[in-house]
Amino acid sequence: MIPLRYFLLLFALGGTFMPGQAQKLVLHAYMEKRTAPAASDTIYYDFNKPLVWKDFKGKPESNNFAGAMTASGFAFDSHMTDDGHTLVVDIGIYTFFTKHDSWKKPDIHSAYHLLHEQHHFDITRIGAEDFLNALRKAKFTSSNYKSLLTRIFNSCYDQNVALQQQYDRETNHSLNIPAQTEWNQKISAAISQIRKEEVKHPVW
Repeated sequence: MIPLRYFLLLFALGGTFMPGQAQKLVLHAYMEKRTAPAASDTIYYDFNKPLVWKDFKGKPESNNFAGAMTASGFAFDSHMTDDGHTLVVDIGIYTFFTKHDSWKKPDIHSAYHLLHEQHHFDITRIGAEDFLNALRKAKFTSSNYKSLLTRIFNSCYDQNVALQQQYDRETNHSLNIPAQTEWNQKISAAISQIRKEEVKHPVW
C-alpha cells in the first residue's frame, strides 16, 4: 500500500513578464537526478539502488492489515526566466521515498514482500514518467501554462493513485502469488523501457 504525497512548487519568476502579456513560451521538462545523504529521511529514485528493509523507519500501524507501507511520490521544481520576448520555463521532475512514513511489521522481512513494496516505488516512478511525457506533448502558452501545468499534474497524480490501488487490489497486497508474478513482469518491463528512454533523454 502507498500514500502518495502531493507537491506543487511555485515558479520563481524573473524578468518583467506581466500577466496577460502575449509572449512566446518555451518549456523544458526533464527528469532530475537527485541524491541524498544516507542519513536523510528522503530517498530519490535510482534504478541501481532498490529499497532495503532498513529504509522503512516508520512506526507500524498495528490496526492496519498491511504488513508494510511504502510512502513515495513524484514532484517537480520549476523556474522561469523572461528576457522580454520569450518565457523559458524549466521543469525538473523527481521521484522520492520518505523513510519515516514507510514502515513494516516485525514479521515482514522476506525478499518477496520487499519486491512488492519496491514495485510501489517503481509505479511512482512510472507516474513521474507519464507526467514528463504529458508535459512534452502539451501546448503551453504564456497565458495557459500555470493552469495547464496544474491540470496535467493532477491528472497524472490521480492516474498513478489508481494504478497503485489496482496493483494492490489485483495482487491482494502480494498474497495472490500468480497475480504478483504477473505484475512483477509488467512493472519490470515498464521500468526497463524508461531506462532505455533516459539514454535518449538524459536526466539533468
